[in-house]
Amino acid sequence: MALFEEIVVLLKDIFTWKGHGCQTTLLRLLEDWMQRSPLSCCFRGVKKNMSTFLWQRAYQVIRSRLFLLFSIILLTGFLWVHFTGSRDELLPDERREYVVRPNVRAIKDVPPTNLSDDSLPTTYVSTTTGKNSVISGSFKNTIKLMSETRRSQTVSSACREQFDVSFLKVHKAGSTTVMNIFLRFAISHNLSIVLPHKSQGFGFNYLGYGKTVSRDTIVPLPRNETYNILCNHVVYNKEAFRSILPVDTMYVGILREPVSHFKSASLYYGFYNQLKKVIVDGRPAISEFLKETNMYKIGTYFVHNRMSYDLGIPPTKFNDNLFVHEYIRQLDQDYALMMIMERFAESLVLLRRTLCWTTKDILYVPLNAMKNKPSIHLTEEDVQHLSTWNKADFQLHDYFRSKFDETVQNQGQDLQDEVNSFTAIKDSVSKFCNDIRKLPSNSIAVKHVSTTRLSPGFDVTQNDCRLMTEDELPMMSRLIKKAWQHYNNSLSVS
Repeated sequence: MALFEEIVVLLKDIFTWKGHGCQTTLLRLLEDWMQRSPLSCCFRGVKKNMSTFLWQRAYQVIRSRLFLLFSIILLTGFLWVHFTGSRDELLPDERREYVVRPNVRAIKDVPPTNLSDDSLPTTYVSTTTGKNSVISGSFKNTIKLMSETRRSQTVSSACREQFDVSFLKVHKAGSTTVMNIFLRFAISHNLSIVLPHKSQGFGFNYLGYGKTVSRDTIVPLPRNETYNILCNHVVYNKEAFRSILPVDTMYVGILREPVSHFKSASLYYGFYNQLKKVIVDGRPAISEFLKETNMYKIGTYFVHNRMSYDLGIPPTKFNDNLFVHEYIRQLDQDYALMMIMERFAESLVLLRRTLCWTTKDILYVPLNAMKNKPSIHLTEEDVQHLSTWNKADFQLHDYFRSKFDETVQNQGQDLQDEVNSFTAIKDSVSKFCNDIRKLPSNSIAVKHVSTTRLSPGFDVTQNDCRLMTEDELPMMSRLIKKAWQHYNNSLSVS
């Protein structure tokens, strides 16, 4: 009643003004709305408690041109708020409803579970009523969870799943594992991969062995098709890459801490063993080499500023500080993300966020990792000499590591929460993929990963595990043969 009394007082103040004109159409619309409105009883109550004189004056005001202008302004304001304002701000938390469109699956509300839980939750499928179905009770928390998950998985409302991506496969920087992620994504989404034209022979998996990509060294595509994914070994060249890939391609790379990279490459490519054959007088081979790198005639192709070379810095410019500095600045403009191997989990989560992919898309089982590998010890003096000899690599890593740290810091605890969640899921899936290798060949096994706040639920099949654990060269050979078959079939059709 207090609200009605305030309305009456307000009307009395308005009635002192003498209106002019007649807006019959607006009056009829208002009368019709007042009769059909759920609050019509309130309007009748107000009218009943007002004198006939006051009601007549109210009619005069409603029929005036000024009131028409006021109504239009008010209506415009309501429409503006409706289409631009946040729904969450318009309603308090306890009054919000979460609506599921017909034929959309929603996971039933379940208590928090361990990420390694294999249980498959029951599903709910909305009925096809042709209208929105409002789910309440135990389902409401689930829909809210799904809404929060989508926001977390896409980072922003403007995020769009990226299908055109170039990943620069830098030697000995965890790139084989990342390459497998991109190949699986291409396979699952039926995308076109930039593939070498040979399916066997030494270095057949390179798009360019020590050089950049060109159309005469890759599998051609049928007419009216475009390449989507590039992830093989090749030297980066901006113009060459853009001549093959779509204009909206997103560029991603990876780097590794230079000392660790040098050690790994020295062992993997046999540089350390060759050096020990050259320096045979008992002196530490690496230390002696780093003191006078020009004294020894030994191949340094994979250990001398190799990351810089893969990213397009020519060897003649390794010691040109100004050129390297400007080139790194240009790389920063070209690349949406430069992953850091020693921060691999964070790098993958940032990759997922940058490309708007899902948690399942970035899962992996470690590949190409050397088991029982020997170690190389470097003294502080050795590191100092190495930082001079491989100065370009150190500059490159320092720049992008600093930018990476800043990005991680800006994304705050939410990023760390997703990293922890992803790591737990990855470990659980890795264990599953390793365990099913022991099962008979005719067995069928499926790993279900439950929905969490940071990731929607999904299934991991035996085929997923097979792709995650398949060696690079057999997979590459199979994909190349399939690509050639696809191209040749298109020729016979045309």
